[in-house]
Amino acid sequence: MREFYRRNYFLIRRMHSLSGIIPVGVFFLIHMFLNSRAGQGREQYQWVPDTLDQVPLLPVIEIGGILLPILFHAALGVVIVWQGEINSHKPALGWYSNHAYTLQRVTGVILFVLIAIHVWQTWWVHTSLKLEGRAHEFDIFGLMEGILGSNGWLVAYALFVLIAAFHFGNGIYNFCYKWGATTSKSSQRWAIVFGWAVGLIGVVLGWYSLWGLRFSPWAGGG
Repeated sequence: MREFYRRNYFLIRRMHSLSGIIPVGVFFLIHMFLNSRAGQGREQYQWVPDTLDQVPLLPVIEIGGILLPILFHAALGVVIVWQGEINSHKPALGWYSNHAYTLQRVTGVILFVLIAIHVWQTWWVHTSLKLEGRAHEFDIFGLMEGILGSNGWLVAYALFVLIAAFHFGNGIYNFCYKWGATTSKSSQRWAIVFGWAVGLIGVVLGWYSLWGLRFSPWAGGG
């Protein structure tokens, strides 16, 4: 494995950074945007699965365009983590790059676990109902409201959003650096700022949806 990694290092790192932006990162922002409808009301949130269910070949898109790319990105990430080394102690790379290098790998592992749980709690429930011909019974607001009724799950999902936002935001910085878009210190700083700004958008949208699902007047806990 180490020899394979060494021979294909350039390709592995480029494919990993690219898949982290398209489609995984783009999906993260779209997912947060659609979830934010929970902050508008129950019916507005239910509009999301009801509308998406009308998309032709939706299972192909979900599996081929979302789940498999996430698994691909995660698998390459595992290879990189396994073959890499934690370098937050190396001052030559700079304070941010050192610690971001470590956090990117730690958050990647955490995200893989959280995404697997989230898929089981939501997507699989919805898919099971569709396979049984009961898609009309799927209540996305009620499902998430029940999960987030637990303070533990509420905190877990709040951290889930925060971790995913950091991983994507810092991934933008890594992508720009690896693909040669930021060759100067100034451009790299701007890439960090841009990445954090995009991540902040994800956090605002994600936490707004959590507010809608747990604390809004139309939520049971509101």
